[in-house]
Amino acid sequence: MFCPRCGKKLAGTEKFCLNCGFDLAMPSSSAAEGARSASDLPGRRPYAAQGDRAAHAPVTRHAPTAVAPSGLVTLAAALLTCIAAFLPFLVISGSSYDYSVALADAVDGVILVLLAIAMAVLPVLGRTVASLLLSSLTTAFALFEVCSVSLMLLSSPLSTHYVTYGAGFCLLALGAAMGVLSIVLLARDVMRGRREGCERQGIMGSFIPTGGRAPRQR
Repeated sequence: MFCPRCGKKLAGTEKFCLNCGFDLAMPSSSAAEGARSASDLPGRRPYAAQGDRAAHAPVTRHAPTAVAPSGLVTLAAALLTCIAAFLPFLVISGSSYDYSVALADAVDGVILVLLAIAMAVLPVLGRTVASLLLSSLTTAFALFEVCSVSLMLLSSPLSTHYVTYGAGFCLLALGAAMGVLSIVLLARDVMRGRREGCERQGIMGSFIPTGGRAPRQR
């Protein structure tokens, strides 16, 4: 049984409540009045009132976790790199022929596509450190392709009249720029996570003595 005034659990053989001193031999009407008066006292609520309040308490729902800006930028860089690999990278024009070359036609283009796909998957899985490393590798690979082709065309004056940059080259350059931005954002997230981890360990360590045992209370 429970005390009608304070709600303390009792064995059933007591005549008075051990917590508030309520007379358990009182009639039911007097017990109801005592419970009503106890609910007006600060710091004491009847057991039934607590149960009703807990039953009607609003359920708090956590909002869905938003995607980090670094993940969105990394995903955009990966998509641009994948699309650029299948578009005309260079357009070669002649007197009787006109054809284009794509990165996906070569082995290095296939490797770049595979790296970009993995680069797009890792941020979704929450692998920030691995995403940072792969984004750095993919961006470096894309910058190498863009710079090597640009230097090759600039070193040959005749090629400027016959070879032009295609849409794949422009998208790959944009994807490389987005990759550099994703590296900066991912590095910031990694440093922030490590800083929060160190602060959390410092807070937990302040509650644990050096001997590893909590002091006994006297």
